[in-house]
Amino acid sequence: MSEQHSGVLRSRLLAAGAAAAAAVALAGCGGTGEAQEPGQRGPFLEVAETAMPAPSYEFSTTEGDPWSFGDVAQEKLTLLYFGYTSCPDVCPTTMADVAAALEGMGPAADGFDVVMVSTDPDRDTPEQLRGWLDSFDPGFTGVRGPIDDVVDAAEAYGIPVDKPEKTEGDYLVSHGQRVAVLDGAGSAVGFFDEGTAPDDMGGVLSDLAQERL
Repeated sequence: MSEQHSGVLRSRLLAAGAAAAAAVALAGCGGTGEAQEPGQRGPFLEVAETAMPAPSYEFSTTEGDPWSFGDVAQEKLTLLYFGYTSCPDVCPTTMADVAAALEGMGPAADGFDVVMVSTDPDRDTPEQLRGWLDSFDPGFTGVRGPIDDVVDAAEAYGIPVDKPEKTEGDYLVSHGQRVAVLDGAGSAVGFFDEGTAPDDMGGVLSDLAQERL
């Protein structure tokens, strides 16, 4: 990756992080007109359950099956990440951390699904995305959709991402800076920041499983 690519991408991600934090804070306001403060549980930022309902976009899995945010498993919690397979560092590290967190939970991990929505669907072919996810866990679901809809869906969850952009010989792609936790209706109930240690993530997920499943 060129220094220009790295610098521009880093600037984009820093800006996206600030926007995401603001979006999560705003999402703590419920529909009753009374402010609801988001809760903090160690590395996990909780929001009001009704603050971020599932956006109404239909994408497809790497197997070609229809997939939508509202169709996640009702009896499970879903870990959702917006990323891309050619990401040199953050995306693979995040998925590896998620896989390690679930592995450390033992049988309790059966209460969770993991979905990655590609932010680079033109290059992340079904075969490319499936093979990449298999390197972390064959049970992870890969999802692709029109990039405009992907950007809008991520924004609905307070996770800013940009469309891929070609500029001065570089191909710039962004990813979300958080892993969202969705309930059985597809609503985001909280977020882990990228870089959350697997042990910390696993501890919170174990608590969420006991409370919600």
